Amino acid sequence: MTLMALPADSRFRTMVDVFEWIATRGDQPAFTATSASGEVVRLGSAQLVDAIARAASALQANGVDRGAVVGIHLDNRAGLEALVLHWAAQWMGAVPTPLGTRLTLPEVAYIAGDADVVLVCSALDGLPLASQVVDQLPAARLLDCSAGLDALLAGHGQASPATLDEEDLADILYTSGTTGHPKGVELTHANNVAAGLELANGSSLTEGDVYQSAIPYFTSTGVHTNPLMCLVTGVHLVMEPTFDQFVVLERAAVEGTTTYLAAPSMLSLIMRDVDTTTAPPSLRSLIFGGSVMSAPTLLRLADAFPHCALTNLYGQTEAGPNGTVCMPADILRKAGSIGNQGMGPWTTFAVLDDAGAPAPVGDLGEIVLRSPSVMRGYRGKPEATATTLADGWLHTGDIGYVDDEGFLYYADRSKDLIIRGGMNISSAEVEAVLLTYPGVADAAVIAVDHEILGEDVLAVLVAPGGVDVDALRAYARTQLADYKAPRHVTFVDELPRNAMGKVLKRELRDDLGGTGPTASTP
Repeated sequence: MTLMALPADSRFRTMVDVFEWIATRGDQPAFTATSASGEVVRLGSAQLVDAIARAASALQANGVDRGAVVGIHLDNRAGLEALVLHWAAQWMGAVPTPLGTRLTLPEVAYIAGDADVVLVCSALDGLPLASQVVDQLPAARLLDCSAGLDALLAGHGQASPATLDEEDLADILYTSGTTGHPKGVELTHANNVAAGLELANGSSLTEGDVYQSAIPYFTSTGVHTNPLMCLVTGVHLVMEPTFDQFVVLERAAVEGTTTYLAAPSMLSLIMRDVDTTTAPPSLRSLIFGGSVMSAPTLLRLADAFPHCALTNLYGQTEAGPNGTVCMPADILRKAGSIGNQGMGPWTTFAVLDDAGAPAPVGDLGEIVLRSPSVMRGYRGKPEATATTLADGWLHTGDIGYVDDEGFLYYADRSKDLIIRGGMNISSAEVEAVLLTYPGVADAAVIAVDHEILGEDVLAVLVAPGGVDVDALRAYARTQLADYKAPRHVTFVDELPRNAMGKVLKRELRDDLGGTGPTASTP
């Protein structure tokens, strides 16, 4: 397993290098976000780094040492504290990990325990759950951030930046897989730097841009894609407190937004509910990713925002989340493609057949990536790491093909992930919960088409005696994040399986995957 190193000509080697460069930019706008206190805070570049260094001192005062893991249980309603604390941990050589605020107690407790979290930072209505998580961790403490950043920093001077090696661990991002439990993706400082530079290149960001997004902090896009490419280019990041299609364009007008990134489902809601002719003249770029945008939706988007360049990003958390890009010049001509190039010059892709050779044009194979942004491995899972990083490639588990012009198309997921409104859902995790419900003898969970979300969750159940569907859904919501609980349920006499007993989900998807809301619900 040989990973690609950060090239010698990289502008930065660690995140501390990035922060120290940001500090030299004086009062240039750097970060606008909502505080847990409820106010919208705008920080200039030097102000931002001062806040990061002082927040690092606050973490040290709460028992965090270099190398320790800090769990950040915050969302965009406290986006200011979420990212400042994330960066503060990196400044002092600690390791931040986001804890999703939409996850249930068992889900958060598993991640915090797996990551060996020593401090959980939470606020507002997240505090009760965070407190229960801390009670389950023998050496962890709780930091209440509800009063906002100023209160958090009060009495703290600047902590000195850690002297770091580029291969030091920078953060751990948890991603859903097919085994039910999420895996901790360990990303180094070199991985973070490379991801930021490559993502910025693929998004065509340049100094002076204003970049706006509502993607939640605790996703790989919210914690890496959005902030990293803004930091390495000196771009002003505007972090929305929540997604509200009715105020997106108003906020863009106030902030002078030039670039907006959203999941396709978000852009569909904007087109459905908002007069897009009110888009400010500053807005000239729309970026989307996280799920495939259909060709008809893409054409509607181009009509709704005729003055905006459209860019489609495809990536994976394990890659930083770096990957491929379909640039504006090709996006309509190659509708549905996820690009013919890596996001930046250091990133390459291939489609490999079952023998590990390049698949012929038009033939399906596994999409693989190579980049200095690719993770060092899964936390505590050497076998999974070796399989995923075999032969110097990141094996994505995604199935695709390349056309005769070299453009990559996404076809399916071998890992059976469901992407609902840009949020990854492990089908195995949902199945494990459903199988604990009385009366459910067998279960398979697949994606179904959804006009706005792209995909939704369908539970295919074997329940000979029948079950109360409403009660089943209510039970699932007590065990799973709200977006993971199945909204559609259908019943079959038995699930199709192969000779080894594996459920043939492709058959289920062929029969039921396009049924969406019409899936039978007793």
